[in-house]
Amino acid sequence: MERPMTTASNALLLLVGVPENYRLGGPAFQRLHQAHPRVQVRIVHDQAEFARQVAQADAVIGSRPYLKLSAEVAKPGARLRWVQTTTAGVDQAVPPDLLAAEHVTVTCIKGPPGPLMAEHAVLLMLALSRNLPVYLKNQQQHIWRREGQDWLPLHGQTIAILGVGSGGGNLARVCKTGFGMTVLGMTRTPREIPHVDRAFGQSGLLSVLPEADFVVLCLPHTPETRHIINAAAFDAMKPTACLINVSRGALIDEDALIAAMRAGRIAGAGLDVTTVDPIPRESPLWDLPNTIITPHIATESVKMSDAVVDFWCENLRRFAENQPLLGVVDRRAGY
Repeated sequence: MERPMTTASNALLLLVGVPENYRLGGPAFQRLHQAHPRVQVRIVHDQAEFARQVAQADAVIGSRPYLKLSAEVAKPGARLRWVQTTTAGVDQAVPPDLLAAEHVTVTCIKGPPGPLMAEHAVLLMLALSRNLPVYLKNQQQHIWRREGQDWLPLHGQTIAILGVGSGGGNLARVCKTGFGMTVLGMTRTPREIPHVDRAFGQSGLLSVLPEADFVVLCLPHTPETRHIINAAAFDAMKPTACLINVSRGALIDEDALIAAMRAGRIAGAGLDVTTVDPIPRESPLWDLPNTIITPHIATESVKMSDAVVDFWCENLRRFAENQPLLGVVDRRAGY
């Protein structure tokens, strides 16, 4: 079947801003070019050139540095109507003026990263609960030695999941159906949530933390959630509890974390994200006892790239046909 003819009057311009070495290369861009006959796709690697061309665009897909757009494109009457991030979060990617612009719809990658985030959280939970870092170190030194059997099993324990969206919701399912855990879920709007035994709001966090054997952060970073895990939170946690962060580094007050780990106030920490990314070599985080650090890879996968491009292409089709977009960011909530 022939593709409909595109005329100058109904053509749309999608401007894509990513580095030249961006992990999604030629095949992904080719799929974007073929996503809809109304849309002309223009790939721009130079940030200055992207900034010059953005006023001509109806839509933008961009990684963080490219979305530092002029306030002019966020004003009513500007041509830009849709901004799609290359990430699951918008806190560090989209300028406040752009996020607040009512004529611009901002979308982020929602859905595909969720199962991967849950898998990585479980990986860190199991590694800490079974003392895996010590055994890996012993293996490297050719040492066969049992390091005690005071492991904390996952089965039958209690997990507090802070944020039960896609990532936290998938984690709740795995923990409830796979390990028989009691699942407590923190949400902005407490309600019945599948696989969650009890939901609670942020105001109830300190009263819930003493119950939890594992505390897992799956939250977006907003002014309300910044340093949600602070000295008071560590004081409320069990000394046998483990803290896992697969979301945003700024959710944890790292000075309080360092003090708590050094004092043995909690049993372990698994960090895929930190306030400064990457972590400086001189950071004390590297040397904390019973702490596992991974380099912001919770949502990386050989299949993730295809899922992201599928998401982009579907949203591009919807945009061209004036249909509701996926992954729309709530301006008031900030995610």
